[in-house]
Amino acid sequence: MLKLEKISVKYGVIPAVNDLTIQVKAGQIVSLIGSNGAGKTTTLKTIVGVLSPFQGAILYQGKDITSFSAPQRVKMGIALVPEGRGIFNRLSVQENLFLGAYHRTDEREIKKDLDWIYELFPRLLERKEQVAGTLSGGEQQMLAVARGLMSRPSLMLLDEPSLGLAPLIVQELYRLIQEIRNQGVTILLVEQSAPMAIRVSDYVYVLETGFLKLEGSPEEVESLEDIKKAYLGG
Repeated sequence: MLKLEKISVKYGVIPAVNDLTIQVKAGQIVSLIGSNGAGKTTTLKTIVGVLSPFQGAILYQGKDITSFSAPQRVKMGIALVPEGRGIFNRLSVQENLFLGAYHRTDEREIKKDLDWIYELFPRLLERKEQVAGTLSGGEQQMLAVARGLMSRPSLMLLDEPSLGLAPLIVQELYRLIQEIRNQGVTILLVEQSAPMAIRVSDYVYVLETGFLKLEGSPEEVESLEDIKKAYLGG
């Protein structure tokens, strides 16, 4: 579904991602892990079109989209749920959800998707008229994910979804992420704290200072001692 081929990205003259090649197959959850500053968020922003690589290519569903704008990529089915949630605090839950479908004109299908979202996130249904800024941290993260789903993506990019959340909330969030995948949405997941992400993933990439350090199945990655020490508390 998605392939980055030798992507390199800079902030001014400072390299952030170097010669990165990764692949996300349809129907998978793929994790991109690494410490702060490893290039994970830069990679997601490049995929969604917020940043442009100075070399390399981005292929999506067999098409080279390297020169496509961010709105074009959203219309093609790529959605980013950013780090920090980015919800509209002064709007209601339901208004936030409708903003996720801002580029769509199929009103009947939007209503169907809203019903699906409320079935998937019943807590948001209970709070649909509530001002989003008054939600708990976990509820705000669920709203951010749900808003991304309202664009009807084929590929969802999740940037640090567990950041700042209590362990029980993280478990519930990851249960929902697996359910979203089961509903047909492919997921590329970025995390700094990696144990849960690795265990729900089909494949794992590890970045270090902008370079791909290693890749493999969750079992392969979990078996490596340096990965255990760095990311898994081993």
